[in-house]
Amino acid sequence: MTMSELDGRKAEQWFRRRGLPAVVRGLEDNLTARIVPAVVWLGLTEVLYEVLTAVDGDAEFPTKLENALFRVLYTVTLIGTIVFPLVGSWLAAAWARDRVLDDRGFVPAVVIVAGYVVMGTVVDTVLHGNEIWSAALEYLAWVVSLLGLTAVGVGSIFGWALRAAVRQLRSVGTMTSRAMPLMLLVTTFGFYTAEIWQSAGQIPRDQMWLVLVFFAVLGALFLRSVFVAELRGLTTEGGWRHRVGALPDDPFATLTTPADVTAPPLTRLERANMLLILLLTQLLQALVFATLVFFAYVVLGSLTVPHDAVKSWVSHDPTPGEMLGVQIPLSNELVQVCLFIAAFSTLYFLATIVTDAAQRKTFFDPVLDHLEVSLAGRAVYLAHFEPRSAARRSGEGDRQPQP
Repeated sequence: MTMSELDGRKAEQWFRRRGLPAVVRGLEDNLTARIVPAVVWLGLTEVLYEVLTAVDGDAEFPTKLENALFRVLYTVTLIGTIVFPLVGSWLAAAWARDRVLDDRGFVPAVVIVAGYVVMGTVVDTVLHGNEIWSAALEYLAWVVSLLGLTAVGVGSIFGWALRAAVRQLRSVGTMTSRAMPLMLLVTTFGFYTAEIWQSAGQIPRDQMWLVLVFFAVLGALFLRSVFVAELRGLTTEGGWRHRVGALPDDPFATLTTPADVTAPPLTRLERANMLLILLLTQLLQALVFATLVFFAYVVLGSLTVPHDAVKSWVSHDPTPGEMLGVQIPLSNELVQVCLFIAAFSTLYFLATIVTDAAQRKTFFDPVLDHLEVSLAGRAVYLAHFEPRSAARRSGEGDRQPQP
């Protein structure tokens, strides 16, 4: 591999890590190693979910929840079901990164993927009584789907979204100190009204998910209209030049960009990719904010809303809580009300981060900075590597087959 080819691969990996596979010219390579993080996440999630369902499927589960120690251990296990797969996939991604760059790691990746298929098939066959061939075909279908999604770049976007979600946790302090106080002040009074418990607290869970989707769609449509205008402003001629200095030294330090270089217009796929990144970034911020609001009201409700108050508001005893098929140590009514308030608060949060100057500077401008740097990298990358790729393709087309 020549130095220019190595620099090209490093630049392509940089774009993929930023969630912009559409910028890369050419197909994804070393797909088996690339899907290892997703396979690890799926495997760990399924194992921990089996543990949870085995515990809360016990007929004595409600009685065990009355024990404070069991309640704490079960809550820790619930949190671990989310945290451990994320940590495992992050470590797998760190392992895969250098292997993908150097085009190696195929054999260990095949072993990991095969282990996932075999172990998943055994678990489904033993615990759930499924036919071994149908279980094996199901897990093979997951692997084939991951390979296909990774080949077209969806894997890069998913990996970026996972890393972005972890980075968003750093903004918890900022959200708690700047965005949450006003929302808590506005919504706390509504939290203690019988009407919200009688409506949000008693609708079916499936209907509550539809309400949450409705709020999410409203927020996404609002953000899209804003982002289209913002992206149009970022892609004006030469608008990326002042961000060239912000590019990382490796691989861009060895590349020089002439002053007269003109970046080609964004393709439709690149424009859609960048709009998706803008939306995902803000929606991930919104998810973190919604989680903070949800848990804030869960704690508040657990401390200040007694059993008798809930019973008087909803006219029956509170029902045991459940989330995604797993029992939780909260009443179902409390979960429903907290979900509704979190969704409403998050819609307001999305509106303020693009309209309020202070909120925009804190939560939105860093996203635009991310995209500006990516556009600068795109201009440098295409100036140096696309002509070589075009020449190589032209040479291959002109080469006559040997007799």
